[in-house]
Amino acid sequence: MDPPNQFSRVRAGRPGFSLVELLVVVAISGILAGLVIPSIQAVRERARRLHCVNSLRQIGLAMRLCSDFRRGFFPDAHKTGNFSYRMAPGLRTRNDPDALPEVYGLEAVYVKAGVLDRASGVWVCPSQGEQARSYLNTYAFSIAKVLTRRNPPNQATTIFVWDNHTFHPGLSGFRGPFAGYGIPAAQRTTPHAAYPSRSAAYNALYLDGRIDFIVN
Repeated sequence: MDPPNQFSRVRAGRPGFSLVELLVVVAISGILAGLVIPSIQAVRERARRLHCVNSLRQIGLAMRLCSDFRRGFFPDAHKTGNFSYRMAPGLRTRNDPDALPEVYGLEAVYVKAGVLDRASGVWVCPSQGEQARSYLNTYAFSIAKVLTRRNPPNQATTIFVWDNHTFHPGLSGFRGPFAGYGIPAAQRTTPHAAYPSRSAAYNALYLDGRIDFIVN
């Protein structure tokens, strides 16, 4: 039998890790992960919120184009179907044989007017849940009576579009109002978490074009 070489003797004499040392390494790794993962999540959420803000900015530009073209009138409840949240044009309400392709909603108004293409990608906030994103529109919009007026007052304090967290989409192809389509307050979740407190929050577009981050 060949005598062991020098490397084998050194390796054989080297002590292994003890159980305590392994537990210390695992504990340190867990602590580091606990510190790093929330930071990564916060960075990702800030990027998604910026994406949402940019989308609302484009919707705001379309809002102004429509308002200027219509001499100071914004899309009101009659034009958008008398309900504040709709799925994308052409989609149908699931599991309802009476549903028609969607023709109502703010997106439908802008697509028909040619101010925002349906494939623009601005109607979906990436922070929303999978179900909301499946409607290809995640933004609710105002149907307030003040929108029937030319150049409505208090535009700096009147919200026009916001991250939807209060409604299920209205029955596609039909004009509202609809009963039972509101999300109960206890079940509502806003799409954006306000770091570091993780308070519920959402983006909102005002009639004057300003975008605000509202923390509940």
